[in-house]
Amino acid sequence: MAEDNPRLVRLASILTQLQSKRVITARDIAERYGVSIRTVYRDMKTLEKSGIPIVTEEGKGYSILDGYRLPPIMFTEEEANALITAEKIINVNKDKSLTEAYQNAILKVRAVLRYTQKEKIELLENRLQIRSHQKDSKKSSFLITLQTAITNNQVVQIEYLSLKNVLSKRKVEPFGLYSTNENWVLVAYCQLRNDFRAFRLDCIENMKLPGIRFEPHNITLMEYFEQCRKKLFTTPDIPLTQGHDKFAINQNITKMEKSKIEPFKVIGISIRTTNENGQAVVELGELWGRFMNDNVLEAIPNKVDKTVYSIYTDYEGDHTKPYTAVLGCRVTTLDNIPGGMVGRAFEGGNYVKMSAKGDLSKGLVANQWFEIWEMDLERVYTADFEIYGEKSKNPADAEIDFLIAVK
Repeated sequence: MAEDNPRLVRLASILTQLQSKRVITARDIAERYGVSIRTVYRDMKTLEKSGIPIVTEEGKGYSILDGYRLPPIMFTEEEANALITAEKIINVNKDKSLTEAYQNAILKVRAVLRYTQKEKIELLENRLQIRSHQKDSKKSSFLITLQTAITNNQVVQIEYLSLKNVLSKRKVEPFGLYSTNENWVLVAYCQLRNDFRAFRLDCIENMKLPGIRFEPHNITLMEYFEQCRKKLFTTPDIPLTQGHDKFAINQNITKMEKSKIEPFKVIGISIRTTNENGQAVVELGELWGRFMNDNVLEAIPNKVDKTVYSIYTDYEGDHTKPYTAVLGCRVTTLDNIPGGMVGRAFEGGNYVKMSAKGDLSKGLVANQWFEIWEMDLERVYTADFEIYGEKSKNPADAEIDFLIAVK
């Protein structure tokens, strides 16, 4: 904010904010600019006195009279740089419709830039590069259409090719979208299954809008993720970041033993996540959901057996920092990796092995990780993993092996 006249700058910014949403609350404005609610009230009165048709909605907030528009406010150099950086990032994303729509929008943004800004933008463009390691992977082109379908409550008809190469035709009610591991995923109510399902956009072969509308679903996206987490409590995908007070402690933890692990290879699906702020609660649950819903186990080629490995690797530090989670099976070769999956080779090494036995629905896995985090182990944070074999098939009395890489 300019030091010479911060209030003037704030008033101009508030005008832009008012045009960005239908209703803005006084608290939204106060938090954005670091001022008190009383200051916001004074600012709004000042804008009203200057002739800006501000509408106050009792109990909701402020808006500008419908139809009233102000000329575009010039971007600062930092704001223009942010937009160009975002363009670079979007250009390597896996949905063609998003890339095309953003390119059209950014052309309009460039039109209002000053001549000197355009020169600097061109210089910056030549000095920015966003690298993607999935250039040859499948792409989608339905994101923008699905966004419109969500906001207009339109039923969508899709032809969906699962990771097991099973083609099905569905009529779905689009609900939400999220991006994970560079893939866009549609959350929708499937009329065939009479329940919510997740669909990867790069697995949609064809899509049509039959012109049918549906009643909006009375649920938020976060509530949907929470429902998924609860449904998965009877499967091995127990999140690792729950509080101690949510889990029972009547579990049989066996003794630790040292073990030498030989190099091995795994094919499966993966995400980049972190235990911070409960992010892994949603994302690890979603990973297990994809693994089961898409029948990934059967689609993995060259399996040694059907034992499932949940591997945590590529740590940025210790367990409090971001890491990669891979969910899959050991394989004899990485020569054939299906689209949407990853293949990883692990060097093995020295490990501490321990087992936990008990009820999966009562936090068997989570409690064991809490114990591990508190242990005085000389961990090397290369690749730690859980093993779900024959003894894990009974959720009420499962036995899971944990292997922790050490010096």
